[in-house]
Amino acid sequence: MSGRPKVYSVAIEVTAHCQQKCAYCYNAWREDNGAGMEAGSAKKLHARVEKLLAAIDVDHVTITGGEPFARRDLFELLDLVDAKGAGIQIISNGGLVTDAIAARLAPYRVSYVQITLDGPTAELHDEHVGGDPSAPEGQRHFDRTLAGIAALQRAGVPVVGCTVVTRKNAARLGEILTLFQSIGVRHVALSRFSPAGYAARHAAELLPSRDDLLVAFRQAIPFAKGERGEPMRLTCTMPVPPCAVEVEELHPLEFGVCAIGTSAQEFALGPDGRLRHCTLHGAGLGGAKDILDDDVDPARIVTGAEVREYKRTLPEFCAGCSHASTCGGGCGAASEWVLGARTFPDPLVWQHVDDAFSAKLATEREASRARRRLEVIA
Repeated sequence: MSGRPKVYSVAIEVTAHCQQKCAYCYNAWREDNGAGMEAGSAKKLHARVEKLLAAIDVDHVTITGGEPFARRDLFELLDLVDAKGAGIQIISNGGLVTDAIAARLAPYRVSYVQITLDGPTAELHDEHVGGDPSAPEGQRHFDRTLAGIAALQRAGVPVVGCTVVTRKNAARLGEILTLFQSIGVRHVALSRFSPAGYAARHAAELLPSRDDLLVAFRQAIPFAKGERGEPMRLTCTMPVPPCAVEVEELHPLEFGVCAIGTSAQEFALGPDGRLRHCTLHGAGLGGAKDILDDDVDPARIVTGAEVREYKRTLPEFCAGCSHASTCGGGCGAASEWVLGARTFPDPLVWQHVDDAFSAKLATEREASRARRRLEVIA
């Protein structure tokens, strides 16, 4: 244990494949469903995780993807991580979870499986995740996700909910939380949409405004206070810059900040073996090499200058802000994907500051509406 740097978490993206087509997906490889991303054999994946966990002392790993349950050797990987003494949590869409899978997962004592619902109905949820809401009942992503949650609960596996708060569903967050509450999910991560990776092309369509977030969060407060039944724990996991929303006025909702360079950072290990700042960032650290390469030392990467110095480079707009050292300008990954560089603050903020960017988003939204109208006519 001694001599290894302590790391809070690493998100291990075990596959590039997913059966859903979420417009908000931050995976950069989403366009071709991972065909251009070499995910590696079980042997290579296990070797990467072995090397990583030998080099750093990690509190827990987050198993993610793609859809982790699409990987047939997932339980072999869980065995490896469990043997190393690291905690385990899983992010899934739930649609592939059966009673058999849930029963097999139960003995691992994972902290939780986080599963997303983006609407209180099949129509709204499937609109977000690329499904066909007109499909027969039981065959929609919405139905399969609810079935996966139920299977995990029957097996005694803890479930944490998640909702990606977008321009499309912000006004219905209260209904979504009511649904989670009705199925016994008491902890929900409110992950406001951040246009990184594949999702960058959907910024105009999905990026919520400041007012959208306030509408959503104000609906959530009564659930957190216990005014809608048993109190729910509602954690806002994607950073919300305090210059956009005064988060201290939204107690008891819990808000986090970008953790890069702090003791709470969750690094990402991609299907190609590269370590990144987090799952939203596209660029690899330490020369962007597979960590299996002989000249790559994961311990040096996670303690390197790229990580330590990250928040010392701030957007000019943020100069003098008392929150700059913690906020860091919001989601830097989204700034890079949408605006080209971290010299700009988070697009969530920039849409309310820069008239040209705001007009560009409005034009793209109208063009998207026009395309949908033509599709209906056709």
